[in-house]
Amino acid sequence: MPAPIRFEVHDRIATLTLDRPDKLNALIPEMKEGFEEALAKAAEPGVKVLLLRGAGRAFCAGGDIGWMARARVEGRWTEMEALLDLGATVAHGLATLPKPVVAVVQGPAAGAGMSLALGADLRIASSDAAFSMAFVKIGLHPDWGGSVMLSRLVNPALAGELMLLGETLTAERALVLGLVNRVVPADQLEAAVTALGQRLAAGPSETFARIKATLLRNQGLDAEGLRARLMAEGAQMKAAMRHADAGEGLAAFLEKRAPKFA
Repeated sequence: MPAPIRFEVHDRIATLTLDRPDKLNALIPEMKEGFEEALAKAAEPGVKVLLLRGAGRAFCAGGDIGWMARARVEGRWTEMEALLDLGATVAHGLATLPKPVVAVVQGPAAGAGMSLALGADLRIASSDAAFSMAFVKIGLHPDWGGSVMLSRLVNPALAGELMLLGETLTAERALVLGLVNRVVPADQLEAAVTALGQRLAAGPSETFARIKATLLRNQGLDAEGLRARLMAEGAQMKAAMRHADAGEGLAAFLEKRAPKFA
């Protein structure tokens, strides 16, 4: 199977690309090494900015539900929990990376895919982008930093609405709510990303690092405080995954029917 993550650096701009276009870049355990290597390389001096992208027509559809359903039925809890722990590691790594991180979103960014986008410092979206904290629809709790990052961006009432209802937001609606920084027509996305990447790559690295630390501190967080919140989120997801609601939600999704939760 081709590597599910690609990483490259060009003109001091690093790009991490989720590369499962046939599965809408859904997240699987095989991405662990790619994520960890990309975060390590992005921290090197030759990189000034990190772009997060998805191959094909989607940013990321979240966790691979087919894989999760099989793993749950087979009792492969260690593998599933390792994927959740990877999400916490990635979210923490993006937030504490002393360089700007930009999510480039086209098509769906759902579930953990939306979480991943929210973990960036800036989000630029194509007009065809769609965002959803879809976890609740399959009886699951937000993961990959979704609940933590969402609560940093919007007020508690709105965060609650998005997590409790799991409704899909258009790119324009996400812009109004402050979840994305910019929306551009699909045919202008590449030009806009190139311009933004070059602008950040020409910026003051040390100042960027200080600004990112300040943004965390102004919300009462530091690296360890953020890690604690991410681990608490992960514990809730691990518990949710073992509940009967998750089994029903995953089965209903794969069977293309409405779930019947207890």
